[in-house]
Amino acid sequence: MRTLVLSALLLTTGAGAIAQELRLSGGYNGSNISEAGDERWKGQAGYQFGADVLLGTRWFVKGGAHFMVRNVNYSVAAIDDQGNPTENVNEFRYTSQFLRVPIHAGLRLLDPADAPLFNIYIMAGPTALFLLKSDLDNDAITVKTNPAQWYIGAGGGLQFGAVFIEGGYDVAMTNVFKGNNFNTNPKVNQAYALVGVRLKLASD
Repeated sequence: MRTLVLSALLLTTGAGAIAQELRLSGGYNGSNISEAGDERWKGQAGYQFGADVLLGTRWFVKGGAHFMVRNVNYSVAAIDDQGNPTENVNEFRYTSQFLRVPIHAGLRLLDPADAPLFNIYIMAGPTALFLLKSDLDNDAITVKTNPAQWYIGAGGGLQFGAVFIEGGYDVAMTNVFKGNNFNTNPKVNQAYALVGVRLKLASD
């Protein structure tokens, strides 16, 4: 896992040497659980920040590395002395930290060669999450998180001068956990919204 994380960082750094743009950004991510199940999994707000490099002009490839914190909650019904569930529900939080590595292909709707004041772009491609740390605030359960989780998604953004805003949605291809500690091993789809700055490294 350490090798994968290092490789992702080196890839981003190396690509920066030939990139047209370096983008620094941060913002919100939200989790959409594909199957809540008996545990009633529920997505919560998280955050991320990092850097991307862009290769290309109107058509481009964008790769990056982002530190990401994801939060999801699950619920467990309390039981009485006979082992029957009661109306009391205990809610717990599962927090995980990842290195998020997107590799997207995209298109700017306006040709950068015309030097437009603003531009809109769309993009799509795979994203990998490499686990850095996870924490479950229920000491009675020990779980193993999948060390690599894979996504496919699409998004877009608006750039105005050196500033941009971006959003997208990634569909999970991988379950969160290894093993059968939960009745439901969810897939967690991700929505995100970022704001950042663009640093031009080469002319369009």
